[in-house]
Amino acid sequence: MSKNTGKILSAFRALAGGSCEIISGKVVAGSIDETNGTISVLPTDGESPIEGVMLKAHSAGGNGILQIPKDDTDVVIASIDGTGEWAVLLISEPEQVSVKIDNVECLITADAVTIANGSVAFVLTPEIIKMTTPTESLYAVLNDMITAITSLTVGTSTGPSTVPINVASFTALQARLSNLTSA
Repeated sequence: MSKNTGKILSAFRALAGGSCEIISGKVVAGSIDETNGTISVLPTDGESPIEGVMLKAHSAGGNGILQIPKDDTDVVIASIDGTGEWAVLLISEPEQVSVKIDNVECLITADAVTIANGSVAFVLTPEIIKMTTPTESLYAVLNDMITAITSLTVGTSTGPSTVPINVASFTALQARLSNLTSA
């Protein structure tokens, strides 16, 4: 346990005034249950693992913040009611964090940030940005727009014009589009 974790643990104990128990431990590998929002923790004092430790306080509709720790990482947990109901207070290395409020959810991992509001989503990764709705994506709209520009003709007194003189510039933009966003 690091020096800072020890200080935090001491502060929690002082605040609790003995009415709840606070311990440190490690997440038992393979014990993460994202569906139920629980983990098992092996206390640092070597006692048997504590199962069913809540990763977040339960609320109606699943709202709240959920931190999923990596296997075998340090955590600090507290007994909520003094009779063995445990919840996580501190996670040394989160695997992912999600925030949910009604229909809006934000999921953060080491690889991406996803924000969803119903069926509309925004995804940001180190390589691309992706925005989608049930019927459209940013990629499709921009790709269709560039395709329309490259085939643009204008009526003149002598008949239709040719495609734009700078059609190669638009074709190059279209090729670069997949560097920023995906379908």
